[in-house]
Amino acid sequence: MSEIKIKTGKDIIAKELTALRNSVNWFRHSSCADIERSIEAYPFTAQARNSAGKLIGYLSAFSDDVFTTMIGELLVHPDYQRRGIGTALLKKAELRYPGIPVQAHSPSGCLSFFTRQGYTSPEQTMRVVLKKIPQNNEVLIAWTGD
Repeated sequence: MSEIKIKTGKDIIAKELTALRNSVNWFRHSSCADIERSIEAYPFTAQARNSAGKLIGYLSAFSDDVFTTMIGELLVHPDYQRRGIGTALLKKAELRYPGIPVQAHSPSGCLSFFTRQGYTSPEQTMRVVLKKIPQNNEVLIAWTGD
C-alpha cells in the first residue's frame, strides 16, 4: 500500500484541484482564477497526496470560531475512497475548530459517510438555498424630502 500524506495549507495548484473535482463529477465549469480565489478565500484547507505527490483529497472550511464551522468542499478521488482519507481530512478541520459545531452540505450519496463520522441531520428539514448575485450590480436608493 502506498503512503498517503495529509497536511494543511494552501500549496495547491488550481489545475490539480480542478482535476480532482472532475474526478468526482463536480463539474462547476470554474476557471483556474476562480479556483485560486476559492482556495485563498478559505481560512482552512487540508489536502491528501499520494506517494507520487498527486492531489487525491481536499477539504476547505471556514468558521466564526464561536457557533459554526462550515465545510466548503470535501473531495476524495474515487480511486482512493473508502481508505480513511475523507475521515482524516475531516478530522483536521475538527481539530482546527475544536468545540465548534461543524456543518457540511452533503450530497445524497455522502450522507452515510457523515453519519459514520458521528454527524446527525437536524430533526427539522433544512434546505440549502442558493442565489448567484451578478457582479458589478449597483443598488441605487433615491428619496426626496426630509
